Amino acid sequence: MTKNISRIAIAVALGLAGACSSTDHDQRTDATCVSPAEARCRIVPAEPSFVRWTGPVTDGVAGGVSTAVVEYTPGRFCMSGTVDSGPGGSGWGAILLLGLDELDATNMIIPLDVSARGITHVRFTIEDPPLTGVLPQMSELETADCRTAPDCLATFDATASVIDPGPVTMALTEFARPDAGHPNTTLDPTLIDSLQFYVSPLPGMALSYDFCVRDFAFLDDSGREVTP
Repeated sequence: MTKNISRIAIAVALGLAGACSSTDHDQRTDATCVSPAEARCRIVPAEPSFVRWTGPVTDGVAGGVSTAVVEYTPGRFCMSGTVDSGPGGSGWGAILLLGLDELDATNMIIPLDVSARGITHVRFTIEDPPLTGVLPQMSELETADCRTAPDCLATFDATASVIDPGPVTMALTEFARPDAGHPNTTLDPTLIDSLQFYVSPLPGMALSYDFCVRDFAFLDDSGREVTP
């Protein structure tokens, strides 16, 4: 299920990271946002960072009722709202997107090649995870020559949601995608597109959440931070 959800999330974000958006030091998206397809629903961090933009995606893109507001302060990305499976049970929740890609002059995605920087791990701290936890995900382009179509994007999940607050360090190889419908079985470090944090609903009830991701960093194999 999370594979289809993440594909929706990436699809609405494709081609939008280079558009105009806010660069103030303390910003939040509009409460009606369901995707970063509009500039008001997307924030560009003010400080130097591997994160090029951030914003929410909710099941509202497909008629669901979950909500999300993303708030940014330097070094800290927060998302709050309600996830709700809805009366028909089709609501899938909300995702905090941290876009790591860029766009070239022709609006084609330039993925992040972490291997060229010696990056092997990602580190972040989760504050106040909801009852269902927060599932870290990493997305990539499936092939180097396909950089626009949503079908070219794949998402790799962490093995488990983060339930307890605190720092998390993960090897990039820990992001796995057990999806037999795709040819790739491991994350390609040369084609990284985004880091995502997924909040799922509970069956038959609305769940309020308000969590933050801070101190995001990429690390090399020795545990040293790699700067942008």
